[in-house]
Amino acid sequence: MPEQNAQAEAIAGLFTEAADRDYVLISHTVNRPLHSKLSRLIAAKKRNDKCTVFLTTWGGDPNGGYRAARCLRHHYKHVRLAVPSYCKSAGTLIAIAANELGIGDLGELGPLDIQVRKGSELQENSSGLDIMQALQAVTSHTQDTFHRLLVGTRNLGLSTKLCAEFAATVASGIAAPLIGQIDPIRLGEMQRATRVAFEYGQRLNGHASNLQEGALARLIGQYPAHGFVIDRKEATELFNKVTHLTDAERVFCDAFWALVEREQDDFDPIMIDPPTSTEVANENANGPIPQNEKSFVEEPNAGSDGGEPGRQRDSSDTTGTSGPGVPVRSIGSGRRGTKTRGTGSA
Repeated sequence: MPEQNAQAEAIAGLFTEAADRDYVLISHTVNRPLHSKLSRLIAAKKRNDKCTVFLTTWGGDPNGGYRAARCLRHHYKHVRLAVPSYCKSAGTLIAIAANELGIGDLGELGPLDIQVRKGSELQENSSGLDIMQALQAVTSHTQDTFHRLLVGTRNLGLSTKLCAEFAATVASGIAAPLIGQIDPIRLGEMQRATRVAFEYGQRLNGHASNLQEGALARLIGQYPAHGFVIDRKEATELFNKVTHLTDAERVFCDAFWALVEREQDDFDPIMIDPPTSTEVANENANGPIPQNEKSFVEEPNAGSDGGEPGRQRDSSDTTGTSGPGVPVRSIGSGRRGTKTRGTGSA
């Protein structure tokens, strides 16, 4: 009961801080199904022209991320993305479309280098930059070898032409077997995959222009690993508008930490419903209302209990939910780690 009351108070705090916004919670792999669920959710429950999206994801499909981001921009004039925890890979693609970012102390973004399936391995990906970086390494090594041999043999008193021919022969002998291992068709695939990230990023940044100059190229090609951490401080070097989470956002993330700490396997996006005016008045007058007396959850789709789409949940019906509009099986279930705090401001 105390946890449920804290969740209800956290939701009320969001609407007290900014009542003119919709609040969407997403803890989901970025893919086409996410776009479909998000599109239906917003079409059914949109109230305002501004929204705050709480996003936790390890990433996923860039095509699905592009569609989800465009969906948000289609419906809302202003989008704030709150990042309490992980928002990696394709999640960063969605972040590019936002007008502003709010990143918690444990929040982090990630690079945009496209991950492609290895043809010889099952369920294993590689970065689209791997082959390009291999080519750069071979080129650099060949040039360095040629230069050292040319200078070294020239100091022996040989002619420049003879020294250059000798250096070129040795350097090409080193480079040829290395370059011969690179599949040109695979190289083309990697270049196209990288181009996809760049084109999507450019289009999404056109909505709010929150990326700094050169930031997109940096996100795609200048980080050494796909899992590289881009925390709040690093994000200020890439985006124009980056802040801490607001007080109400921090309280909300603490109350629902079991959902926002890690991406959930089976949790659909939800629109946070505001408390009714009667509940707010009663809570102001009498203190927090017990959770089982509240009835402000409206479900746009069938819930985990198999309820009918769009029905208003009766105050006595607690099957399948705990707290406003959130399935019981997704709150504090412990399936993806223990519940801890850590979204306060630095």
